[in-house]
Amino acid sequence: MKRLSMHSKRLGKKGYWSGYNRGQEQGRKLGQASFGKVFEGVSIIIPSCNQLQQLRACIHHLEENTTYPHEIIVVDCGSTDGTPTYLLRKSIGVRYALLTKDVQRIGSLNQGLMMAKGTTIVVLDPHSIVTPGWLDRLMSCLNSDPRVGVVGPVTNGPFGEQQVEVPDMNGHEVNPFAMANDTPNPEAWRETKNLAAFCLLLRRETLVKTGYWDEGCHSSEEAHADWLLRVRLLGIRMAIARDAFIHFAESDRDTVDGFPQTTERSGSVEERSRNRSFFVQKWGNADKLFHDPQFGTADPDGQGLSSKEAHLSAASFYPIGALVQGPSGAVFRIEPGSRRRLYDASAVGGEHVRPVRVSQLDLLALPLVGEPDATVSVSTDATPVAVTPNEPLPVLAAPELGNMSMLPTLHIPAQRKRWIELLYAEGGQLYQIGNGWKRPFLTLYAVMSWRAEDYPIQFLSSEDLSALPEKQPIIAPPVLRGHL
Repeated sequence: MKRLSMHSKRLGKKGYWSGYNRGQEQGRKLGQASFGKVFEGVSIIIPSCNQLQQLRACIHHLEENTTYPHEIIVVDCGSTDGTPTYLLRKSIGVRYALLTKDVQRIGSLNQGLMMAKGTTIVVLDPHSIVTPGWLDRLMSCLNSDPRVGVVGPVTNGPFGEQQVEVPDMNGHEVNPFAMANDTPNPEAWRETKNLAAFCLLLRRETLVKTGYWDEGCHSSEEAHADWLLRVRLLGIRMAIARDAFIHFAESDRDTVDGFPQTTERSGSVEERSRNRSFFVQKWGNADKLFHDPQFGTADPDGQGLSSKEAHLSAASFYPIGALVQGPSGAVFRIEPGSRRRLYDASAVGGEHVRPVRVSQLDLLALPLVGEPDATVSVSTDATPVAVTPNEPLPVLAAPELGNMSMLPTLHIPAQRKRWIELLYAEGGQLYQIGNGWKRPFLTLYAVMSWRAEDYPIQFLSSEDLSALPEKQPIIAPPVLRGHL
């Protein structure tokens, strides 16, 4: 057989990569077209990084002990321990994504959530070893009350009120122990205000309402706490199914969340302090959301919004009139309970506003209404857009300070930013005001996240501000690194 000439080899290589790129592009288009299409079952998402042994055991027990319709999704971040090869061999039964090693657990989890097609979703740590009947019992607990949106099991792991006393045992002894205690018991279900991250079962509607995990957090621990706070803020209830047991393999306590650099057990005291500092910077005194009547978000039992407001989403806590940009680059204006697409505006003067990047989930939570209005197409979320004068913009207000009582409304972005910073340096509070209402920005982080310096500011007397009824606060949207 004649050897291929170098020219033929080059053509063959070129043809291969041409086909590869064409297939990748077709796959991307098909993926976009199928976004939002779901099946009646459970998507089990496992973020992983250099945990081949744990991942293999986790998937083996899932296959042995899960009878409920499901799909398994593994999102791996640059593993060098043979995980990619293992996933390739498991590709018939496991969907997977191979990300670069610089993606942290929060980003890999969000990638898995984006890939999920089930009507319900499980977030599972690879150290988890599921037992017979685990998913059926979690599902029974979830379906017992439409107000319950997130459920967790009990475990031998060190996870607060979810930890139960069990005998010492290895992975081979887990199933016999679980089967010996195989007694479904609805009386054992308990409502809770907190759930550990090693195993979460949630409705797809819960994910759509709350949005993705915040990749601006410095640790998976704080990102988890941030997401649970949004769950409670929306009045979505959480429960522990104490009749569902999952064994947690603690062979490597320093990699509880699968990513050594992002767990509560790793990092210096300074790192953990910085992580907590970010959480406080974003949420301030979180208890105020549930116990201070002026925020209007607490129901009598402290579980979040009242039942008549349970249809709200995290996007309901975004400023009315603000411009947002989705993953595709399309720009929308937030309206009460909805969004409006903006198109084709020319620079005709007026305010120049930079749209804020939000996720596809935030957009899905806000129904699209009305005919398109005039505005612009932009390539990045930092590009200013020209808004015509007849389009409503958020109007911000702050209480008058001693040296500001005679100042007019500020319109120059640099001036507004300087006065915002001054307000907060002196302990002031910034609001959005509307027709007979005001909404406080929860923190300075929320102010800067929404680029408040792009909007007009008025300074009102404390009497005028006090006369306005206070509605729900304005919170910061999650930071996203990927195309979500």
